Amino acid sequence: MTENKPHILMVEDEEQILNTNCRMLRRRGYDVRTAQTAAEAYHQIDENLPDLLILDIMLPDGNGLDICRRFREKTMRPVLFLTGKGDVRDKVEGLQQGGDYYLTKPYNFDEFLAVIQMLLERQKRMEKKIKEKFQSSRQITIGSLRLDLSDGHAYLNNADTGLTRTEFSLLRLLAENQEKIFSAKELYETVWGSCAGTDTSTVRRHIFNLRTKIGAEDTDEYDIVSVYGKGYLFTCR
Repeated sequence: MTENKPHILMVEDEEQILNTNCRMLRRRGYDVRTAQTAAEAYHQIDENLPDLLILDIMLPDGNGLDICRRFREKTMRPVLFLTGKGDVRDKVEGLQQGGDYYLTKPYNFDEFLAVIQMLLERQKRMEKKIKEKFQSSRQITIGSLRLDLSDGHAYLNNADTGLTRTEFSLLRLLAENQEKIFSAKELYETVWGSCAGTDTSTVRRHIFNLRTKIGAEDTDEYDIVSVYGKGYLFTCR
């Protein structure tokens, strides 16, 4: 959703209602696009999905219910029916087809504005929660250490630790499997993608550099521990 100017598409074939509503909504800071036919509405939706769709049901070349169904195939952004069809069965059908709210003509303009604001704010809160959930699922946080899986960087107290790509892959593997001991051979074959043979110095050197960069010796929150004769593990203290 556009942060400063939400985009509203109003589908209405009565020109006077369309012009009045557009003028009032634009005065309140909304970016309003219009369509007077179903064909125009489909074109607008395909070209640029609005943050809010306001729909009349009876149109010269189609039905607002069909437009709502098409819109729902693309997005869960809110739909407000604004129509002269006031029968309960019409309202039920509009909501069943994916509408979020149903206002009948004639309507109170203050209520109209309040519904628009409510629907847009609800959508904004929902999108924020989804974004936060996605971001949290793309991070591993252990005390003051944070691994951002989306950009491949590790941060200590919000400062980039400067890990190489290999060091980050090594840390991620260990951090995602806390308290599990990995042999040097397992680490090499998983992170480097090739057989380690008998050479363990590469892994040992990377573990040393990794511990230094993430401040393992200076914190009581976590550590990468060398288990004699077995390998390495990531542990939270």
